[in-house]
Amino acid sequence: MKGRGEAVRAVLKRAAKGLADALYPEAVTCDVCGAELVADTRYTLCAACTAAMPFIRGHRCLNCGVPISDEADYCLRCQRTSALFRRNISPLCYSGEAMELVHALKFGGKRYIAKLLGAMMADEFIRSGEEGEVIVPVPMSEAELKRRGFNQSGLIAEDIGKRLGMPVLPALVKVRETKPQKELTGKERAENLKGCFTVAYGEYVRGRKIVLVDDVFTTGSTANECTRMLLRAKAASVTVLTAAVTVPKNRVEVLPAQKSEE
Repeated sequence: MKGRGEAVRAVLKRAAKGLADALYPEAVTCDVCGAELVADTRYTLCAACTAAMPFIRGHRCLNCGVPISDEADYCLRCQRTSALFRRNISPLCYSGEAMELVHALKFGGKRYIAKLLGAMMADEFIRSGEEGEVIVPVPMSEAELKRRGFNQSGLIAEDIGKRLGMPVLPALVKVRETKPQKELTGKERAENLKGCFTVAYGEYVRGRKIVLVDDVFTTGSTANECTRMLLRAKAASVTVLTAAVTVPKNRVEVLPAQKSEE
């Protein structure tokens, strides 16, 4: 009886999904406001939300990728810090509609948004001229994964991999719990992450150009710690690719200098 009940539930689940797909087929409504898409678009966004999306255009920081209004090569944040990764590439500033998208994915369980962000990130990576051989998502701990049910960075990485024809490898493992980064200062973030990542599949990391994928670039602490471990495993280089970068406030913290693993 148990086996029959499970079979019935599976059939009902497939039927419900089919009904949902029929009523709300993928890529016909805007991922931000839900308006019907009346024409083919590059992204699943209506014209109004596309216009409001905080895309980064023009001059940007050579390290974190945030837009810069003057002719400086680096923003104030990056002038006072050092990084192990080559650079961060982001299509969006972390504000407005972009913040809504990330929150809807991470906290609203809207996994389909990973495809929209992945499309934007893949396009931006191609525009950047950077090179990569293997995509590595920033990992979550087992407890974090159990609480959320999925790793948003992993979902985004899988979509980018399909678009760029690049393999996705879970080469980083988070081996211990950490405090939520949003509750910490820049220095505390760097300290919080020390020793929390380790490398798996080291033989596939060695000598390869890694593209490290995450949802948001804030202070660079996560990117630096992940990069440190990948370089220790003899990766040739690490370029960071995120959906959005946080624009620094007036107060800029000086983070500890990062030492190379070479």
